[in-house]
Amino acid sequence: MKNTPTSIITALVSGVSQPYLLLDMEFTSGTLRLTNLAFDVQVGGNTYISDGGLTKMDPPRLTSVLDREVYRIQLIDFDNEIKSYFDSQALGTSVTVRLGIEGNYTELDTVFKGRIDGVSVETNPEEGTKEATIECTSPFAALDRTNNRMTDKQHQTAILTSDRCFDLIYASSKTIESKWGKK
Repeated sequence: MKNTPTSIITALVSGVSQPYLLLDMEFTSGTLRLTNLAFDVQVGGNTYISDGGLTKMDPPRLTSVLDREVYRIQLIDFDNEIKSYFDSQALGTSVTVRLGIEGNYTELDTVFKGRIDGVSVETNPEEGTKEATIECTSPFAALDRTNNRMTDKQHQTAILTSDRCFDLIYASSKTIESKWGKK
């Protein structure tokens, strides 16, 4: 169940509120924090940049089906800053989008939380624009995904170097006779 703070619900119902969005993308080279406010804002000790080129984010969708919910974020990328993040293993990066009401920077509602599933940069020389598009998916997208897991020494040490649970797996593989059922 979603627990939206009552201050946000009250402000949205009143009709005079100014909602804003905060975007966190946790790349391996650093966390990118952007906002759609007209000014930079400090939230939770972190600075969210207003001129980071955040142009469009999909509205949240409510669904009763567990499916691959795609969430798109579009950014302006004139100086190739976003592309440099894309080049440093962007797929799988954690993304969080939170909603707040201007004037209240402590009570926030998480609108989307997922991972980057696809990235692209589109340049339009006629209009002089360069737009980066990020496609994210929710954790439910991985429910039907399969993953091969080898049960041998080599693959186990790649996961955890100190784990020796498969060291003797072939040494003990002799013919074993198990008696099963009644005589």
